[in-house]
Amino acid sequence: MKTFLENLKALSLARGTSGDEGAVRKMIYEEVLSYPDCIAKTDNAGNLIVSKKGKNEPKNKLMFSAHMDEVGFIITHIDENGFLKFGNIGGIDSRVIVGKRVLVGENALPGLLGSKAIHLVKKEEFDNPTKTDSLYIDIGADSREEAEKLVKLGDRAVFDSDFEEFGSGCVMGKALDDRAGCAMLMELLKEEAEYDFTACFTVKEEIGGNGASSAAFTVEPDIAVVVEATSAGDFPSVPGEKFICKQGEGPVVSFRDNGTLYDMELYHYIMELCEKENIPVQTKHGICGFNDAKFIHQSRGGVRPVAVSLPARYIHSPYASIRLCDAENSIALIRLLSKRLCEV
Repeated sequence: MKTFLENLKALSLARGTSGDEGAVRKMIYEEVLSYPDCIAKTDNAGNLIVSKKGKNEPKNKLMFSAHMDEVGFIITHIDENGFLKFGNIGGIDSRVIVGKRVLVGENALPGLLGSKAIHLVKKEEFDNPTKTDSLYIDIGADSREEAEKLVKLGDRAVFDSDFEEFGSGCVMGKALDDRAGCAMLMELLKEEAEYDFTACFTVKEEIGGNGASSAAFTVEPDIAVVVEATSAGDFPSVPGEKFICKQGEGPVVSFRDNGTLYDMELYHYIMELCEKENIPVQTKHGICGFNDAKFIHQSRGGVRPVAVSLPARYIHSPYASIRLCDAENSIALIRLLSKRLCEV
C-alpha cells in the first residue's frame, strides 16, 4: 500500500480533465484492490464506486464522495500557423495561465499558453483580464498540417506542473481540488471499518456534477459526506471576514454554499463531535462556490448532505497548495464520521 503522500503525489501528477478521468480512475482502482474488504466497480457514467464491508450493518446508509476530475482545456481549432485554440473545462482564471506549460493529448505533447505580445497590448487592455478566446497553445508547429499530425480536435490539455513539498508542512501541485479528497478517501478505505459504507470517486464535478448525481442514484445513501478542497482566502490585504477559511486550522465543515443548504442537525453534531474529540475544525465564512453535494442531496427521495473540505490556496491554477496537518485532521474527521454517522 502507498502512503497518503505517495498517493497524493501520483494523483496530482495524473492527467484527468472532466469527462477524461480514465487514468485517474485506473490509478485509484489498482491501489484500492490491495485494501481489505473492498469491492470496486465502474458505473456507466465513469464513477468508481467502492463498497467497504464493515464489522456491522449501519443504521444509516453512508456515502463518501470525492471527485476525480480536474480543470483544464479542450482543443477546438487549429489555425493555419499551427496554433491551437481552446475552450476551458471548468472555471479557470485567464489571468494566471499566460506563459504556463501544458501537456496536450494522449501523448502529453508539451505546449505553452500564449497571448498577444506585450508591445501590441493597448493601454485600455491592461485594465481588463485577458479573455480565453484571445489565447492559444503553442506546440512549436509551423503549420496546420504539422500540428494536425500531433493533435486532434477534442484533445485535452492540462497544466504541466510538478508536485513538491515546501515550507513548513506544505505541498504544492495541480489538481489538489479534488485529488486531495480522493487520497483522503483512500486512507479511509485502507482501514478496518466499523460499519459498511460506500466511497464514490466521481466524474465531471467541474462541469456540473452529473457524475455525483448518477452515483447517488445508484448507492441510495441516507447521508452523504462530500470530501473536497475549498478556497482558502487567507492572503495579505484580504479582510478577515473574506478569508472563507484558513490553512492550518483544520477541516472546513460548511453550513451553506451556493449549491447546498447543509443538514443543520448534522452540522451541529459534527462541530460538537470535533470539540469532544479534539479535532481542530472551522466553518466556511462566506457563501461561495459549490460541490457535488448540490447534486447528491437531491437524489431519489433526498439525501442528508455534509461537506468536509480541505483549505487550499490557488485552486484551479497551475499550482494549488495545502497543509499536511489539515489533511491529517480531515482524515481523522472522516474516519470518525464513518463510525458515528452510521448510527446517529
